[in-house]
Amino acid sequence: MGAHNKEIGIRGENIAVKHLLRQGYVILERNYRSRHGEIDIVSKHNNTIIFVEVKTRSSLAYGRPIESIDYKKIKHLQYTAQGYMQWKGLYNQGCRFDAIEVVIGSFGTKPKINHIQNII
Repeated sequence: MGAHNKEIGIRGENIAVKHLLRQGYVILERNYRSRHGEIDIVSKHNNTIIFVEVKTRSSLAYGRPIESIDYKKIKHLQYTAQGYMQWKGLYNQGCRFDAIEVVIGSFGTKPKINHIQNII
């Protein structure tokens, strides 16, 4: 990932965190890593642990951001989340997987946010 894309990704994650906080979510972790992969945001809402994958684009020229979440990525998310739940001892805790699409657009325009629940 180039420096520009990494910068866009970080900006998108910051926008996603603000969105989740406005919706009443509690942020538990950012960029949680294990040997299986990384989860962008681990949050909690209504007693449910929510694992959030954030996909950010500067435009829709190459399709919707969520289209980049493939089967392999989903498997990594599941294994990483399972490890997180075990690490924290959350054996009887409900969880779900969400995605947040962020399209930043051109300078001066408000980013577009699409929060998709239960992607798995």
